Amino acid sequence: MTNNETAPQTEEKGYEVISFEQVVGFNYTLPDEDEPRTIEREITFVWEESIEKFKEEHGSDKPYKVNSFKREREQKAFIERLEDLTDDAIEEVQEEIANKMKFGFEFSGQLHNDD
Repeated sequence: MTNNETAPQTEEKGYEVISFEQVVGFNYTLPDEDEPRTIEREITFVWEESIEKFKEEHGSDKPYKVNSFKREREQKAFIERLEDLTDDAIEEVQEEIANKMKFGFEFSGQLHNDD
């Protein structure tokens, strides 16, 4: 195809993002234990290849979403938002693991009184 033929297709389709959700396990072992533990979180991933490649990799039963945007800026903002949510989930898990390592159990109370 020539560049002239490619441009109209891009304009018609706009900008697409293929995404899918997957449960991710974060493994850790407490200092006084031999048995590893896992914290699971559902994370949304961006698939950067075609839907056909996605189906080859994950099978045709794996659910996915295709989000379309008119502008590249909107597409990038959507991807950034997904990345921020993933970063937040990772930070949350890291904090949860750190609290468990520090106290040897899940701690959810206040550490000190500000009164």
